[in-house]
Amino acid sequence: MHTLRNIQMTMVAVLCVLSRAAAADKVSTFSSLPKGDELEMTFTTSGCFHFATYELKFHRSTELAVSIVQIERGGLVVGKGHTSTNRVSLGDLTLTEADVAGLDRLLQFYRSSPRDGCTTVDTISVSQHHAGKTTATEQFTDGSCSYARKDLTRISELVARLQKPK
Repeated sequence: MHTLRNIQMTMVAVLCVLSRAAAADKVSTFSSLPKGDELEMTFTTSGCFHFATYELKFHRSTELAVSIVQIERGGLVVGKGHTSTNRVSLGDLTLTEADVAGLDRLLQFYRSSPRDGCTTVDTISVSQHHAGKTTATEQFTDGSCSYARKDLTRISELVARLQKPK
């Protein structure tokens, strides 16, 4: 009888450890990002008539803010892909509560593994950093063309706020 109880206790302990390990693999939501931590995102969007890459750094002092850099790309180099030719700082944004809530929903949407079928595909990598160390990383691909969802704060919307008119 004691052996069965010991096995049950061991299984419970193992499951607790595994569930904590799985949770640690995920970055914080934008609304729960602790002061001093940073979410660094690389966002690449490509389609029939466009290709763009941005680096976004989300950080909190009193409010959540983001710094956005556009990575300009040169031609394809065999074996190396696109080469980075220039980094253009687009600027900084202080995000509203609605922005942050929409970014949390965007992260939830990405985690749901949205369906494919669109010619525009977004590739997203998000890493959380604490005291200079990476604590979690997630990668997503979105080829869903779900632009009708108005409850999401899209990365392209944040970029558009900082781009200068041509």
